[in-house]
Amino acid sequence: MDERKKTIGELEFKKKESLRSLEILYEDFGEALFSRFPGQETLLGETAEEYLKFQKEIADSQDLIQLAEADNRRLSDLDAEILSEEREDAALKAEIPGACADVGRDAVQEESFVSVLGLYRQQANQIIPRLEEAKAKLDELEDRAGPGFLGWVGRNTQGTVYRALAAKHQSSLKKVYIAAGEQLAAPEHEALVFGHDVEDAVRSLRDMKESAAARIRVLEELREERRRLKVAFGAEGGPLKRIQNLEKHIAFIRSELKTVYRRLGEQAAGQGQEFQGLFQPEDQQIIEAGRQHRETIAGYNREIEKLKTAITIDEKKAEIEKMKRAVTEQQQRITRAEERIREINAQIEETEARIEELSKLL
Repeated sequence: MDERKKTIGELEFKKKESLRSLEILYEDFGEALFSRFPGQETLLGETAEEYLKFQKEIADSQDLIQLAEADNRRLSDLDAEILSEEREDAALKAEIPGACADVGRDAVQEESFVSVLGLYRQQANQIIPRLEEAKAKLDELEDRAGPGFLGWVGRNTQGTVYRALAAKHQSSLKKVYIAAGEQLAAPEHEALVFGHDVEDAVRSLRDMKESAAARIRVLEELREERRRLKVAFGAEGGPLKRIQNLEKHIAFIRSELKTVYRRLGEQAAGQGQEFQGLFQPEDQQIIEAGRQHRETIAGYNREIEKLKTAITIDEKKAEIEKMKRAVTEQQQRITRAEERIREINAQIEETEARIEELSKLL
């Protein structure tokens, strides 16, 4: 490899480092100039408009991030609240049938409530004897001691049947009591239970049902709020995705802002008179450092150009030598061809002379 090409690579690397140092110098200088005039950035010329636009975009995006973070926190709170309310609602709903059954069991046989619970009373009176009969059969089977294995199998089979009947009647009776309790706890029967033994139980049941209804309303409101929040984010997929997109946008704007800083710093360093009233004493060091960087970069460019020119000249010389060798080779081929032509002509003349001699013998 040509050592000059290696040197060019090293110079290009040094040039790149110097360019980056110069860019950082001007970026920091431009940013420092903007920071000296909060609210008066227009003193810094045309770049101020871009600067203010980008700063506003960053501030607006940061405000949106705060809103998205608040929405994200609210969504998390809503999920926790909904889960808690659902658990409480499920627990309360599980208690209500038992409370209804207790009220119904205590009230269904009272004469005071026959106008309201007469139908349930009839149903209960039909089911209770059947339940008691099934239980009695089970007791008989337990007391009966049949002989051998077959007797045990028979008792076991009958026991299964009666237990199933007892469970069925028990379930039916509980449903009757629940329906009776629901009926008696209706608001229109409040005066009817006043002063009776079941008054406190009915009042407690009503409170439980009102609490359950209130929880349903709260759950509906919480779910609706969560739905609205999710709909508001639309295609963005949620607050976290929105925050990521906004952060990416801010990063992009800040990179654009660096270009504005760099342009202002370069303008200020190169047009001292226009910005003279804005400089501070230490700025002269920055301007001088920028000048030195530019000279260094120009020096690298000159050296690189010289080396490239020298390489090009050598490459052209090599091409010329190659072409000269090609000309020489062609000339040698021509010389050899001419000699061969002469040899062939001589052979032709010799052959013609021999033909002539032979012709005389005819």
